[in-house]
Amino acid sequence: MAGVRVCVPLLAVALVFAGSVRGGKDRPSLVGAPLDIANADNDEGLQRALQFAMREYNRASNDMYSSRVVRVISAKRQIVSGIKYIIVAEIGRTTCPKPATDLQSCALHDAPHMAKRTTCNFVVYTVPWLNQMKLLDSSCQ
Repeated sequence: MAGVRVCVPLLAVALVFAGSVRGGKDRPSLVGAPLDIANADNDEGLQRALQFAMREYNRASNDMYSSRVVRVISAKRQIVSGIKYIIVAEIGRTTCPKPATDLQSCALHDAPHMAKRTTCNFVVYTVPWLNQMKLLDSSCQ
């Protein structure tokens, strides 16, 4: 009887260990965990979230020129009660004064004293079926 009491916990520990070792890329991810977006340029939801984040960033900025995304460094999608996009992007100052409506057509400043590039972290929460979007976090360095 005492041997059974020792064997059951040891068996449980062995199963947990075996599951964690087996893992790797074949193991399914946790439900609700943020997942990488492989092709950020072709993800429509991410692009809408990024445009929204840039509108909010430019609205809050004291710079007389609008900024736009130079490149997406990383992007994740998390399914919550809506969709949360977690984005790290490099942004740059454009030649377009505020308020610019079509940022993609604005050229980036290339003069050293005017060019300004920074890395920003954006967290955008969206509920597409209710047409709602909110910038939860915006920090740049």
